[in-house]
Amino acid sequence: MNAHPIELRRRIFNYNLSHSVRNTAKIFGVSPDTVQRLKQLFIETGDLAPRPCPAEHAHAVSPEGELYLQALLVEQPDLSLAELCEEYKRAYGVAVGTTTLHYLLQRLGYRRKKKHSTTPKKAALRTRPKKTTISTR
Repeated sequence: MNAHPIELRRRIFNYNLSHSVRNTAKIFGVSPDTVQRLKQLFIETGDLAPRPCPAEHAHAVSPEGELYLQALLVEQPDLSLAELCEEYKRAYGVAVGTTTLHYLLQRLGYRRKKKHSTTPKKAALRTRPKKTTISTR
């Protein structure tokens, strides 16, 4: 969600200097918590500008590791997620979970589908020989 514009923040803060939090929130169509947070922000920073967004967390799998996993999947496409985790740990010394690799493979465009080892029932029924009847006429 985007931050409120700085001009609106100033108007809310200035109005709140002479009015209650609830009344200010009602007039400007914001929640009382928003008014309270703006007051707290001004106390802490001396400004009403929004706080900077936190930096994105580092990925568990390095970019070189992504290339390694892609090459590994080209060579051995039938590896399970658990086996990919083991291969990555063996190559880079970092243990990653299967969920991490699942989301990484999704982000890279790989889709993993189960392969059925048994034949469907309808196909099995079609392979049976038909019964023949002998007429006596």
